[in-house]
Amino acid sequence: MSNLFPHFPVFLDLAGRAVVLLDGDESLAPLASQFLAAGAGVSVFDPAPSDAMRALAPPLRLKLRRWRPADFGGARLVIAGEGEPRPQRAHTAAHAIGAVFHLVGAPEQSDVALGGVSARGALSIGVSAPGIPAALAEAVQARLEQALPAGLSDFLEAAERARPEAERRLADAAARERFWAALGAAALDMQIVGAAAWDHFIAARLGEA
Repeated sequence: MSNLFPHFPVFLDLAGRAVVLLDGDESLAPLASQFLAAGAGVSVFDPAPSDAMRALAPPLRLKLRRWRPADFGGARLVIAGEGEPRPQRAHTAAHAIGAVFHLVGAPEQSDVALGGVSARGALSIGVSAPGIPAALAEAVQARLEQALPAGLSDFLEAAERARPEAERRLADAAARERFWAALGAAALDMQIVGAAAWDHFIAARLGEA
């Protein structure tokens, strides 16, 4: 059977958790920035980090030395760069404290594949396509971002505020599922901007339900 679906997408909750990068290379700076945006505490170990990585500190924590196993304490995710001279040791140390490990450029030595990530408020979209050129995956990600409405993050926040009222009015679980499915489909076609406007939009739809 052909392996047409090599990776199953799983999203890590990094808010308030530690992420350790074992490389301060410029190519990893966008990834470090995404981890910070996800609410993680990010530490980078590199005697000579790139200017791009230095620009993220603080809140990023720069350690101008090589890593030691004790540095992984409390980490949820450990990332080793392609130039890491001790990848197997890093992998073992990460597993010893229950952290997920990823070695850039070596999926066969990693616990997870890291793809491109786009976020709109509480919504996260991940794109991963092992074996294809990175530029192609980035093009797919860019097209997905363009398809998202500008006010989507405001809509998601308004939906969260409206959820208790929806559960009160729609006691049946199947009815709630139909309501949110229809609301989401309608919202993706709307060009509404602003939290108050989305509150009004959802309240009107709820009144019709």
